[in-house]
Amino acid sequence: MGKISFLFALVILFVFSTVPDINAQTQKIGVFDMQRVMRESRKIQSYRASLEQEMNAKRILLKQKQDGVNALEEKLKKDRDRISQEEAIRQQERIANELKELKRLREDIDLEISKIDRELTLKAFKEINDVVRSIAEREGLSIVFERSLAGVAYLAEPLDITEKMIKAYDGTK
Repeated sequence: MGKISFLFALVILFVFSTVPDINAQTQKIGVFDMQRVMRESRKIQSYRASLEQEMNAKRILLKQKQDGVNALEEKLKKDRDRISQEEAIRQQERIANELKELKRLREDIDLEISKIDRELTLKAFKEINDVVRSIAEREGLSIVFERSLAGVAYLAEPLDITEKMIKAYDGTK
């Protein structure tokens, strides 16, 4: 009985080892270069321009506030000999309060700009992911890797979809 079971198992093993693997179909693999997309996409450049515009407006506001504090400090230096000690202390307190307000404003602006940058980045990544999915489905790709993050040392002739991604991504609304 043991020999029959062994022979039966051997025959089954032989039969299944000669049948082609149904799952071993040819896989099409695509890659894209995220750095190139970030560098060349007009849409990403537009996001960067809007962020830069926002930052410039905030920098102007900060500079105006800093100039106001500097003017108060200069006025105090110039008038120190002509004003009372109590007035000098009041002006120093005003300058200290203005400096605190300037520091808070700078921190608020930094947080706001970080938030805007994070939101734009998340929006871009979501849109890019949608474009990757669309191209992969259209091209019949099984797997798509980001070139620098794939961790693959060698991949024979992958389909590079970076150019298609940039064009498709820039064409989205």
